[in-house]
Parts: sequence; structure tokens; C-alpha cells
Amino acid sequence: MLVSGCSTKKKNFLSRGYHNLTSKYNVYWNGKEAMKEGVDKLEKSHSDDYEELLDVFPVGTSESAKSVYAQMDRGIEKASLAIAKHSMLIKGKEYVSTIDDSYMLIGKAHFYKRDYVLALEMFTYVIKQYKKNDIRFDGYMWLIRTNTELARFKDGQATITLLEEEKKFPKKKLAELAAVKADYFIKKGEYEKAKNQLIAAIEATKNRKNKSRYTYILAQLYEELNNNDSAAFYYTRVLKKNVPYVMEFNARINRALMASADSGTLDAIKKELLKMSKDEKNTDFFDRIYFALGDIALKEDEKDLALEYLKVSVASTTQNITQKAISYFTIADLYFDKPEYELASAYYDSSLAILPPNHKQFAHVSGRQLSLAELVKNLRIIELQDSLLILGDMSDLELDAMIQELVDDIKSAEEQRKFEEANQPSAQQQLNQLNQQQSQGLQPTGSTWYFYNTSALSFGSNAFRQLWGDRKREDNWRRKSKRLNNITEFVDAEGEEAPASTSELLDPSFYKKGIPRTDAEKDSANVKIQNAFYDLGSIYKEQLSEEERAIQAFEELLQRYPDGVWNLETFYQLYRLYKATGDERKAQDYANRILREYPNSEYAKIIKDPKYLEKLEQLRNRLDDMYYMAFRNYNKGEYERVIEAADSALTKFREGDILSKFALLKVMAIGATEKLIVYRKALEGYISKYTAAPEKERAEELLLYVKGLMGETVPDEVVEDKPKEEEAQNDEYIFDFDARHYYVLVASGLSDVAGLKSRISNFNSALFSIETLTTKDLQFGADKKLLFVQGFKETKKAMDYYNAILADTTVFEGVDLNKTDQFIISQDNFTKFYKKKEVPPYVEFFIAKYILKQKED
Repeated sequence: MLVSGCSTKKKNFLSRGYHNLTSKYNVYWNGKEAMKEGVDKLEKSHSDDYEELLDVFPVGTSESAKSVYAQMDRGIEKASLAIAKHSMLIKGKEYVSTIDDSYMLIGKAHFYKRDYVLALEMFTYVIKQYKKNDIRFDGYMWLIRTNTELARFKDGQATITLLEEEKKFPKKKLAELAAVKADYFIKKGEYEKAKNQLIAAIEATKNRKNKSRYTYILAQLYEELNNNDSAAFYYTRVLKKNVPYVMEFNARINRALMASADSGTLDAIKKELLKMSKDEKNTDFFDRIYFALGDIALKEDEKDLALEYLKVSVASTTQNITQKAISYFTIADLYFDKPEYELASAYYDSSLAILPPNHKQFAHVSGRQLSLAELVKNLRIIELQDSLLILGDMSDLELDAMIQELVDDIKSAEEQRKFEEANQPSAQQQLNQLNQQQSQGLQPTGSTWYFYNTSALSFGSNAFRQLWGDRKREDNWRRKSKRLNNITEFVDAEGEEAPASTSELLDPSFYKKGIPRTDAEKDSANVKIQNAFYDLGSIYKEQLSEEERAIQAFEELLQRYPDGVWNLETFYQLYRLYKATGDERKAQDYANRILREYPNSEYAKIIKDPKYLEKLEQLRNRLDDMYYMAFRNYNKGEYERVIEAADSALTKFREGDILSKFALLKVMAIGATEKLIVYRKALEGYISKYTAAPEKERAEELLLYVKGLMGETVPDEVVEDKPKEEEAQNDEYIFDFDARHYYVLVASGLSDVAGLKSRISNFNSALFSIETLTTKDLQFGADKKLLFVQGFKETKKAMDYYNAILADTTVFEGVDLNKTDQFIISQDNFTKFYKKKEVPPYVEFFIAKYILKQKED
């Protein structure tokens, strides 16, 4: 009887009873307890981030999953043992009730270990093997959860659809199914559908802990859906439940943030928040409390009070760095709307330094920070160069007296700094002082504190900038170990903040370095001002949509420099701006100036024919297609067809950068089919006709090669050892290895300039964070955009950047690279390049001097 009872091949009463009993209360039970222990450990170690949507299922992170490997492996081991020793699968039917549970246990254990592929295999097996058992519904639900974690939303939806059509789904599992579907829709970003599933889960579940969590998440979803009244309603419901204090606190704060100005509840909420600000147990939450108070002040249209509360929020942060970043960019938004762009830029910069890249406002903050950083830089360049030009017009005696007065002021300030540092309270004294402040409450009272006294703060800020320039705002700036204690930041010629040591600041000769004294230096300063004004107007117009400020910048540029280097572009910008603002008279004035002073320009053609750009693009596309086919024919050796295509293109078209390429391709086809003398004459004819073509250098190389084949001796001095002065005269661009360089991208048909700039900025932060790089964009002719990255101090660094960005697959997502040119260019060459706006000549220069040289090295 004992042997018969142990058999798994016989389905008699003794065998079934024995294996059901021993598997359920021995190996399976041990495995189930091990997994339960691991799940409890995961849930206890899970830390909710209340700045984000809470997880429906708090199962920790990939790191915390490693901490429960032992428990999950034990669960898998015991469940596998139960299957191996006790399964009675006879003629396709299982007679031991815990075997299907054992398979599910193995699948769940793999899920908690984040071995999702193995989990999928096990849940799929349960569904197929136990088609008539209710456990298949557990398999389906865990299959959805696993596919959700893998972001396989199509597979998850297929399973959801199948279950929705299932008429025999057990009612006792409806709460779990609703939660599973809510988790799926949240992670897919379909909040409206997720909301409906959470409502169903709340109604169906009997678990109080889950009901409270689902209610909080439901309130968050309404908040995401901009339904503030419903969000406040469900946050209030959370407060009526027995929830952890951190959830209760965040529910109170979020309910306050949801309240509207006309709700009649703001006064009561303010009293509640102020009371919370005096409770010591909320010390780590003061930043959230004062942020909420700032939000209420904004709803009551008290913007100055809101700024005070938000600044206290920043100062109160102890742990929640994300909240500090949010407070920073909220302050920045307020200054942006004033508009006080320099202060806004500083606060956006502070926010971006600590804001998580996956935060929903990251793109907004990074976009504005990028635009304002460029705008502020150009404002600084104008202010700096204007000041330097004034100094340049002073006599030596006047200049020396002024500099000495500045040095004396700095010397006094340095002595005062050393005195304050020597008498600075100890760390313990500072801590005691902070504790005393906190015990009295952190709320602002009137304008008695210096940093809340607008007049005093404004005066101090201006005086500081006049003496020290603009300094970066950052924490712990008074620490002795920080290098900035004996360094001041000044603005350099590029508008960048540049450090200067105390010894430099006390040396009168330090201040004379950038002062323009010669006519050439003054001309250079005036060009920098013109460039900055044009950039300023472009940023106002294209990035900030500030049309009036753009008009002011462009008009001032023309007023100050009536014969400036940007006249044509500025005329066209003002023409478009006045058209956009409905001032047809002024728009026509600038259109007439373009037609009168620049009749052959691209802009003149656009004004005469609004469809000119469309026609030009069609022309270029036809030419490109013809050249592409001819080039393919050349590679296939069909030279006669190449010559025919070139003749057709050169006859039909009179304009187009590609015509010179077509002509050279024809000459090369002649070289492949005719005698050397014919090839030589064709090359000589090409060189004499296309004197400015970028392909001319290649034609000259081919001509020298042909002459060598014909027996002519080619002296070395023809191609080498040019005197430097002669080379500078003959070559428009000059190669300077040690010069500052820019990376440049010229593109046509670029629809999302801001998006591309943002991706380039992210690329810079990820791979070139040690470099101080900035990205700008300019209009390049009528139909192209020019983006450039500046900050490379030498050729090698610029080439490293060029090679890296070309290899990146994400930066140029959505950009047609066939319509772009990318290269690096020195600062001096960039000025010439932008003035002429001819891409092919420089690209040829770039290939010869940078790409080929890089290969040689």
C-alpha cells in the first residue's frame, strides 16, 4: 500500500491523496513562504517618489530585485521539486491540485527577479496547459504585467482584449484585473483609460491598503488630465483613510495645489499650510509647504509674495532635490514673464543642473535655458564692447586713473572678505543659528530680511555686478575649500563668464588687455556688437516669439550701423516682422530697400515671387536627381550617357551649386573615353571657366597628373612651398590649427530647429560636459538654417566633437542628412563664411585641410 501510494503513474485514491497532501504542505508550502518573504522585502524596501505617478504595484527597482534572489531561487527550487516529485499528469490531466500553482509560483519568482523572458514562458505554459482551470486567468493577468514591464504594449492589449471577451472570468479576481489594466494603461501613457480602471479597482477591492494607494494614484491621474476639482476630491478621500504620514502629507500639499482662486477654500488651506510649517516633523517637507504657499499666492495674483515663498522653498530643501529644481524653474518662469531675462536665465540654469532628465518639464526648462543663455550672452557682449569702446577713446591719463580707482575698490573688498572669513561663525554656531530660525518658522514676514527687501536686493545686486561682473549662482559658495573664494568671474569677449584671480584683479595691466586702441581693434569691437545685435533680434523672434523686442533689436542695429554687415538680413527680418504684426507700410518700406539696394539677392527674388523658394527647391531636386543618375552611370562605365546628361543639365539650368560638379563629371567621362590631349584641354577649359568652384582644386590635381603622363616635368614649387603671405592672398580661408573653432551644420528644410538644438545640447552634456559649449542658430540665406556649437579652443577638440556627433544616431533623428552640410571652422573663417554664404567652397577647404590632413596624421 505504501509503494502504491507513492506512485505518480497511478491515479488511485491513495496516490492522489498522498501527493496532494505532501506537495501542498511540504515542498510547495516552503516555496510559497520563501517567495512571500521576498515580496514583503521588496515592498518594504520600495520608496515612492511622490513627484511622479506612484506605481500601482510597488515591486522596487532592478537593484532591489537582486536582494531577493535567494528567496526567489528557493521558491523556484521548491516549486520545481513539487512538480518533479508529485505531478500526476496522466493522459493530459493533472490530478495534484498544487502543480498548476507551482508553475505559477515559478513564473512569479522569475518576474520578481526581473527575468521577464523566463516568466513569460512559464505563464504561457500555464495558460496552454490548464485551459479549463481558473488558474489560467492568473496566467493571463501576469502575462499582461510582464508584457507591460517589457513595454510590449501590443501583446498586452491582445491579452486584455481576450479577457474582456471572456464570459467566465471569476468575480473575485475583478479587482486584480482592474489594477493590472490600470498599470498597463499608465505605463502606456493612456491616463483616461487608466483612470476608469482604477475606479473599478477601488470599488472591487477589499484590501484597505490597496484601496488607499489606488485612490491616491487616481487623484494623480486627474491632476495629469488637468481635472483639478476631481483631483482635489480624491486627495481629500485619501486624507480620510489611515495612510502613512508621507502619503497624507503629499495629499494635503497636492490638494492645496489643486485649489482654484474661486473655490473659496484658499484661506483655510493657507492656514493649514502655515500650521504645518511650524511642526518640527515637517522639517524635511518645508520646501513642499512653501512651494504650495507660493502657488496659492500666484492664484491670488500676488507674484512678489509668490517669489518670496518660492525662494524660501529653495532655501528649505534638505532631501527633495527634484522639488528644489521645480521651485527654481517656477521662479524662472515668473522672471521670464516680467520679463527679466537675465534673472530668469540664472534660475533656469540652476534648475537644469539638478532636474532629472525624465521630468515632464525638462524639455521646457532646457529649451528656455538655452535660448536665454544665448540672449544674455549677446546682451553682455553688447554691454562689454560698448564699455570697451568708451574706454578706448579715453586718454592714457584718464584710463589709468579710472583703473586705479577700480583696483583700490577691489583691494578694499578683498580685505573685507578676508576679515569676514576670519570672523565667520563655526559650523556648530551656524547649525545652532539655523535651528533657531527653524523653530521660529521659515515664513517670510514683510521685507525685513535683506533678500526679501526688493530695493536693498536690487541695489546690492547692481553694485555687485558693477564691481565683480555676473557670478554663477550655486550652493556652498562660501566654503573655504572652494576655489571661487579668491577668484572673481568676468565676462570675456565672447560673452562667457571667465574666472580671474585676485592677483590679476589687483594688476592694472589686466584691465587694458581687451581695450581697443587702434582703428582695426575698434572695427573688430563694432563687428562683435553688430553680430550680437543680430543674434539678439533672431532669438527674440524665433525662439522667444517676442516680436516687439525683436523689432527693437533690429531697428537699433540699423540705427547704430546704417552701413553694417547685417543690413540685407536685417531688412528682410524687419520686412517679415512688420508683415506679421500687420504694419504693411513699414513692411513695404523694407521690401523696397531690399529691391533697391540688393536687387540680385535671394531675398529680392522672394519678395518679387512668393513661390520662388518652392521653385528653387524643385529645381535643386531635379538637378540632384540628374546628377545622382549620371554619377551612377559613371561608376558603371557608361561614360557616353554621363556626357549626354551633363550637356542636358548645363543647357537647361543656369543656377545651382551642383552645376560645377556636373561639369567636372563630364570632363572625367571625357578622360575615360578620349586621348590625353583631349582630356587635358577639357580640364584646362573647366579650370578657366569655373574659377570659384570648390571642385577647381580637384581639376588642377587631375591636370597635373595628365601633364605627368604626357611627359611634362611638373616643378615642385607649382604645388608646394607657397610663401605664407601669397597663400593668404590667394586662399580666402586660412588654416590655423591653434585657433578657436566652431562645429557648424547648414540645413535646408529643417522644421524643428528647437528640437535639434535641444538634442545637440543633450549630446554636449552627455559626452562633452567638461567643455564649455554653447549652441546657436542663425538664418542662412532665405531657405536654410545654420546651427553652430562654439567653445572649442583648438582644432583637435573640434575634430573629436565632429567625429563623435556624426557617429551619434539620436541627435539627427528626423533630419534629412542629405540636405545638410557639417564641418568645423575657425572663428575668423566663420566670419568670412557667413558673410559670403557659399557652402561648397568652404566644404572643399574643410575636406582638404581637415579631413585629408586627419587621415595623413
